[in-house]
Amino acid sequence: MTDDTRTLASPEAAAELLGRLPDLEQALAYYHQEVASPEAVNLSVAENVLLYHHSMKKKVFDNIRLLPERYIQYIASAGTPELRGQVAALLTLALGAKVEADHVFGVAGVSSALECIAFALKGPDPVGPRLKDGDEVLLPAPYWQGFNWSFEERPKLKCVPVQLPTTGADRYRLTLALIKDTYEARKAAGRAPRLLVLTNPHNPLGVNYSRALLDEIYTWALTKTDMHIISDEIYCHSQLDSSTTNFTSAVALEAYRTHADRIHVVWGFAKDFGLSGFRTGFVLSKNAAVRRTMLGGTDEAETTHPLPWFSPFDSLKTFVIQYLLSAPADGPSGELYTTYAMREYRALLKTSFGKVKAALDTAKIDYVHQPGDNAAQFFWVDLTKYLGKRRPGHAEADESVLALPTGGLDTDEDWLFKYLAAEPTEVTLLPGGVMHNPAPGFFRLCYTARQPEDVVDAVKRVATALAQLK
Repeated sequence: MTDDTRTLASPEAAAELLGRLPDLEQALAYYHQEVASPEAVNLSVAENVLLYHHSMKKKVFDNIRLLPERYIQYIASAGTPELRGQVAALLTLALGAKVEADHVFGVAGVSSALECIAFALKGPDPVGPRLKDGDEVLLPAPYWQGFNWSFEERPKLKCVPVQLPTTGADRYRLTLALIKDTYEARKAAGRAPRLLVLTNPHNPLGVNYSRALLDEIYTWALTKTDMHIISDEIYCHSQLDSSTTNFTSAVALEAYRTHADRIHVVWGFAKDFGLSGFRTGFVLSKNAAVRRTMLGGTDEAETTHPLPWFSPFDSLKTFVIQYLLSAPADGPSGELYTTYAMREYRALLKTSFGKVKAALDTAKIDYVHQPGDNAAQFFWVDLTKYLGKRRPGHAEADESVLALPTGGLDTDEDWLFKYLAAEPTEVTLLPGGVMHNPAPGFFRLCYTARQPEDVVDAVKRVATALAQLK
């Protein structure tokens, strides 16, 4: 397996496509692939390159030679029984509770997994209320902007942020009171939310939610409201050894024993395993309506075709992922590569986090992180003190940067983003406004998007550029 040589798009073609991409994170991925110079560093997109070059290329991808004939034919769109069993075994180890293969369903990415759950809850006979167009989804903000596309574009639900405080001792700390207050306000307005989505570990804050907090939230939501809960656990393996708040999966909570029909988990290989381009996601749910949506149903009264047919866990994904899940680690232990990889990943994550944190501290660039917190793959960088400042004599960013879709951002946040993205700095961070952050001036830095030395160099370039602002 070799790296492809990059063929740049024409300026006209690049500008035309960039103008059609409403999601800045997606646009930045394309921008760095096809437009930006080789010196530009993209720390805005949530990707993970640490594991691939360390061991995955050698132990997995270099050993994939031939594609068996069965993998050029039709295959179960929600995953073969073998694949679902392998993923259930992996998640049993990761989530701290027994996961049955019968409750695991594959689909083309976690975005599609979220959409499938939404459609399932709008279908016949879900446990709890049947969702309808315009029903609301609560999400602690800032949150990954892809939730808007997943829930609003086709399921026609409406995302409502639960605004976290951005100042004070409890800044960016989620509490049950914040969720309850937002829920009650929407209910009083005649719009009681039907769905609560929690990302754990969080994107972009990187923190794990404590078991005590999760117990409070789940108990209230499942006994005092009729909401379903989706737990996005796509970063569950991205854990720092220094974290004093352990990761707790929704399936490991007491509430799961009595309310499993209203609790749904999504996970995929994009983040922890660094396979974002493979578009591999999974739904974990015991809900009969979700199962019917994922596998189809032949009841004459409600015949349904499997929804993953339109975003399948296709044969090529199945071939590669099954090989990954069955590949052995080196040595006499007989353990699977995935077990070895996730142990090694924690060491790589620790090293990268430590080096980037030291670089930020040296550069006196502020970020939101308390000792003992997990950080998943992110630093939530605080550049609020630079808002409104400009570099004397600095011209506007070049036309390719200006073509990026940043409409709706705070003016000063937008300027700062483009200033850092342009020459000579050429470092892109994701503006917090894209992620529905309540206050301007915060940016997401993904410290796993490049090797540690590249990220450290990028931090130094950012520091130099910020020092020139007056």
